[in-house]
Amino acid sequence: MDNRLIYTEALFSNVLKREGLNWLQAGENEDYLSNVFVRISPKEIEAFKKAADELTDLGVKAAKHIAKNEWWEDAGIPENAIDIVAYSLKHEIELHLLNRFDFAGGIDGVPIKLLEFNADTCSLMPESTIIQVEHYIQEQYKLSDPPFNELVNSMAEHFEKIIRLNPKKDKTLLVSTLEHEEDLINVEVIMKAAKKAGFAEVQLMPLDKIVFAPDDGIFIELSEENYRRYDFFYKFIPWEFIAYEEPELMDILTNIVTKDLCVVLNPAWTMLLQSKAIAKFMYDLQPDNPYLLKTTFDAADFPDNRYVSKPVFGRMGENIAYHDGDTEPEYETEGDYEDFDKVYQEIARFNIDRKDHRYQPSIFYTHEPCGIAIRRQDDLIIDDDAEFVGHTVARQ
Repeated sequence: MDNRLIYTEALFSNVLKREGLNWLQAGENEDYLSNVFVRISPKEIEAFKKAADELTDLGVKAAKHIAKNEWWEDAGIPENAIDIVAYSLKHEIELHLLNRFDFAGGIDGVPIKLLEFNADTCSLMPESTIIQVEHYIQEQYKLSDPPFNELVNSMAEHFEKIIRLNPKKDKTLLVSTLEHEEDLINVEVIMKAAKKAGFAEVQLMPLDKIVFAPDDGIFIELSEENYRRYDFFYKFIPWEFIAYEEPELMDILTNIVTKDLCVVLNPAWTMLLQSKAIAKFMYDLQPDNPYLLKTTFDAADFPDNRYVSKPVFGRMGENIAYHDGDTEPEYETEGDYEDFDKVYQEIARFNIDRKDHRYQPSIFYTHEPCGIAIRRQDDLIIDDDAEFVGHTVARQ
């Protein structure tokens, strides 16, 4: 792995300030942006694309398999989400705007293996579309070709398709987050793509300022008794959060979506892909698939005690335990997701440098593979303490 690394100067701080991304280099994030680029070959990029294409098809197949057999509980879907997920899977497959695959391997002949989908509110967008591009421009005299980065253009193309699929709806998009800084900088990329796609209005609004009317749609209040309706709504808020923490809103959104009062993105069926349980159902369908790790609902399926356990719904690498031959984990992370059911997954082989950094490549996917982001960490589990690493596509 070390012969793939190119050491550069750190990205100039004035670039971050200009782009409004100071947060990515402040406080606990001080060491988040690495000054290292990874050299990746065009052949390796094509292999990542192929894996993403095939796994997208298999993920949809597994989601339909779950719905057909009504294995909602096994898939982690709470009762109050079943109706909207089932409806969405039947009517909204093509409305899935954006997904991010997290992989292990893929470099220097290490096999590509799927770790998980990030199918609902995936992050790393400003790092991929702005940070590594600006860093490449700054250091291109040391690098070869630019990063693989078509995310904004590809997202804009898919937004255009979503608009075409809904010809009777106004091209008005309302975007909302839970106001976390990371969420806000990610939705700026989504909004940029939406404007490029031709939305007449793109508005960012905190969740608590939005009016959700079960029989009329989604609005913001402009003044007393004066409301603005939006026909498209992008919620950078996880479906599982809404289902568990905001059940009343879940019921309202179910009504809005099933009555076709508003297009809600990412659509609710992506909750099936977001669930770590999807890997188990994909493995059941194609146990010989070269991109899949053995994944089950029972640790006893790994008699050698070599596996990783993950909560069905979890984020930022929290509540993951790494077992390397013992019933007690060799390493585990804390977090807020310990109450969810777990899946148990075969240990993946990572690309590792001589400083014991594990490299995790991620592929963004709209209607096509459209960008790559890489993180690394010197722990057994890559979590919120990972570094972001740029990449360059080497033609030589």
